[in-house]
Amino acid sequence: MTNDLEIFKKKLGKQIAKLRENKGLTQSQLSALINKDFQSISRIENGRVNASGYILKEIADALEVDMNKLFDF
Repeated sequence: MTNDLEIFKKKLGKQIAKLRENKGLTQSQLSALINKDFQSISRIENGRVNASGYILKEIADALEVDMNKLFDF
C-alpha cells in the first residue's frame, strides 16, 4: 500500500526531473551544480528519498526557478 509520503516523493521527483530536462541538464550536470553525486539526484527524482529543504533550495537555485515551482504538481 502506497502512503501519502510515497506519493508526494514520486510527484516531487517527477517535477524536478521535468524542470531539469526543460533546462537541458543531465542528472550529472545538476548534481555538479549543487555539489552532490548524481545518484543523489537519481534517488530524489525516483522518489526514493525524502530530500531536505536545503537540498531542494539548492536544486531550485541551480534550475533558476522559484522553490514553489518544485511543488507545482
